[in-house]
Amino acid sequence: MKKILFLSVLLTGALTQAQLTMTKQDGTPISSGQVFGFNAATYPEGELDFYVHNLSSSPANVRINCYSLINTDGVGFELCFANECLSSVEEGSNYPINMPYLTIPAGGHSGNDGHLLNTVVGVGPYPKDYSFRAFQVGNPTNYVDITYRFDPALSTEEIAQLEQSGVIVKSTVMQNELTLDALKPTSFEMFDLTGKIVLKADLKHEVKSFNVGHLPAGMYVLKFVDDYGNRSSQKVMKN
Repeated sequence: MKKILFLSVLLTGALTQAQLTMTKQDGTPISSGQVFGFNAATYPEGELDFYVHNLSSSPANVRINCYSLINTDGVGFELCFANECLSSVEEGSNYPINMPYLTIPAGGHSGNDGHLLNTVVGVGPYPKDYSFRAFQVGNPTNYVDITYRFDPALSTEEIAQLEQSGVIVKSTVMQNELTLDALKPTSFEMFDLTGKIVLKADLKHEVKSFNVGHLPAGMYVLKFVDDYGNRSSQKVMKN
C-alpha cells in the first residue's frame, strides 16, 4: 500500500509539472527542434512571431536561452519576450535580462510581443543560424528548441524544407550525388519504390554529399527522424 501511495504521489507531481509548447501567433504549432528559414532582413518578411504556452495546471517561470550562434555574433538580431525587446543576442545568455523570468499562468501563454527577427543582411559567410531554447526555470527537462536561419540565397522551396525537416535537399533531381544540408542531428533513410532501403546515414549540423551514381533511375523517398523525434519525408528523382 505504501508503494502504491508513493507512486501515486510521484505521478501526481509529474502531472503538475508545467508542460511548455510553442506556436506561431496565428496558432500554427511549433515542434521542438523545428527550423525556420528566412531570406529577408525586413519586417514582416523576416519575422517569426511566437507564443510560449503553459499547458499545465500550475504557473511556470520561463526564460529563453540563446544556446548557439553560427556565422554571426548576434548583433542586429531582435529578440522580443516578456515586454523586453533587444536589438542583439549573445550565445549562452538568458532572456529576459531585466527580470528573472516571465511567469506564465496555468493554461496561459506569453504576450503578443514575442518575436525573432534578423535586421542585418551583413556579409558572408552564410547561412547564419540562431538557436534558442524556451525553458522552465528549475525544470531543465521542460523546454522547446527552435532555430532561425537567415540566408539571402534561400529559395522558397528550401525555406519549406527547413520548416518541415530541418534538412535542405540541395537538389531533388539527382545525377551522381545527393547533397543534404542538416541544421540538427538527424537520421535519414532513402527508399526505392519497392520499400527497400538503398541508403542511410546519421547527419550532424553539416552539409554532406552521398554517392548515388550506382542507383537505378527513378523515384526515391527520403525519410528523416531528428533527435527530437520529429519525422518528415521528401521525394527525390534519380536521372
